[in-house]
Amino acid sequence: MKVLLCLPPDYDRNYPPLGTPALVGFLNSKGVNAMQVDLNLAYRVFLLDHVKGRGLSEADKKDLLHPLMKTLFNKKLKNRYYSKFLPRRSSRSFADLPYDNNSNSSFHFTEQLLSSKHLFRYLQDESENTFCQFYLAHQVIPLLRKENVKVLGISVISPQQAIPALTLGLLVKKELPGVHVNMGGQWVTLFRKELIERKDLFACFDSLIAFEGETPLYELVKAVSRNEEPKGSNIITGKTRHPEFAPRGEGLNNLSCPDFTGLDLDDYDAGARGSALTYETSRGCYWNKCAYCVDLPLPKPSYRVKKPALVVKEIRELVNTYGAKELLMGDPGMSPRQMLAISRALIKANVKVRWWTMARLDPGFSKMHFDTAKQAGLTKINFGFESACDKVCDLLHKGNRREISRRIIKDCAAAGIMVDLQTIIGMPGETPDDAMDTVSFLIEHKKDIAAVTFNVYYLTPGNYVYLRPAHYGIGYNKNKVLPFQFMLPFTNKWGMTKGQAQVLINLYYQLLAGNKVKKTGTGVKDRITRSGRATLSLAGQKVDLRWTKYASGNMAVR
Repeated sequence: MKVLLCLPPDYDRNYPPLGTPALVGFLNSKGVNAMQVDLNLAYRVFLLDHVKGRGLSEADKKDLLHPLMKTLFNKKLKNRYYSKFLPRRSSRSFADLPYDNNSNSSFHFTEQLLSSKHLFRYLQDESENTFCQFYLAHQVIPLLRKENVKVLGISVISPQQAIPALTLGLLVKKELPGVHVNMGGQWVTLFRKELIERKDLFACFDSLIAFEGETPLYELVKAVSRNEEPKGSNIITGKTRHPEFAPRGEGLNNLSCPDFTGLDLDDYDAGARGSALTYETSRGCYWNKCAYCVDLPLPKPSYRVKKPALVVKEIRELVNTYGAKELLMGDPGMSPRQMLAISRALIKANVKVRWWTMARLDPGFSKMHFDTAKQAGLTKINFGFESACDKVCDLLHKGNRREISRRIIKDCAAAGIMVDLQTIIGMPGETPDDAMDTVSFLIEHKKDIAAVTFNVYYLTPGNYVYLRPAHYGIGYNKNKVLPFQFMLPFTNKWGMTKGQAQVLINLYYQLLAGNKVKKTGTGVKDRITRSGRATLSLAGQKVDLRWTKYASGNMAVR
């Protein structure tokens, strides 16, 4: 009974995923023959093979791929039956593109196509659907046939993966009807009710698993091996009418170490710094109150931690087996207690590995926490900062306080740990004056802040703002929301517009760049080394770009 788990395009390729390695490790510990493949990583290789240009290195191609894809879908593919689903930069309706992505994996394209009569035509279109072209070129069907795979698990984390996942599932069900296709992951969990109602989509899969998947997937594999209908908590099939969901999740101390066998670890972008893996010391969120949360849809799973001794044992195993030199701790937010306990355990066991993590600006953090974590190999913390305005944080139950944030940032930086702040402008109820508090705070403490990541606030389903919009000063028309829509049009009744939010973000960068220009005094013209032309041929179209390579490594496209 062989199981193949895969991550479909189109997703981040910086670090190897944790979802499939966690499941492979668990299934193998139960005696199931499980393996994995990262089709998302392979898809980029497929695209890069279509980029041509004299003197282009692989790094050049990676830099140019995004602007080439944007230009192809925005300017060339205008007369296709699916063209109306592609957002255009020239259209006011789509001026705000999530993650600057207007290709056939964009959030907008996904939600529009899923509600369109053209969905199944596109899923099977070998001339237009680049994901279909990739699966055929990559010989996915021959691989499944050769390995005699009986269960194919498709991990769908982001809306960007939905169309590629359905394309793969439909292709497998058509060519290999005896293979049981299962889909799971965060996107499936968020839209589980919508998926249950779309019986036509079960042509692309046999079952779904919502929430955490270790035990449900094992139960599903056992049922398939006995030719029985899969049943159990969090398992959905075409015959399921009233599924039972148990979001409490797995006991982490009873799970196996993640198994990364089968993944080309050196091909991930973080691999350039040495072998880098993803790991977790907890699941769920210990705070669990933020009204706008997009990471853990309601109902949220309980917070659980791994014992420090187990964490040390598994990290040592990852270092010895894969030569791991860096770990991304994928905890939704590592608590002060967990960080201190893990750090002390790593130091005591003399385990040498770099790692970074996400965390809240929790008042429980002290200089002692950061000094200890630094000694244990912690290099960076990505803090959920969002806003320096206490009023905004109070409204959204964030729990941050401006003065506490100031202290934590200074203590963290003083310990030699990089401070990376996740920041949102345009939050519910946030006025331009409130946002200026945030901009001023960031500029004031720029010496202690290694990086700031900005987002303009967007409304998503599955959180408290979505369920109680009036309470947070948000207005939106539920009747105009598409079934699989992730970013919803809304009005911020007490706060600013998206345009105002973007102006304030631009102001921050202007203030920051102004200070840097005075110090460096460098000019772009002095750094030009080479220029040329790059071409992308895909979906029956060709697009050309003039490109200029700078000595600094930045790529400018004209």
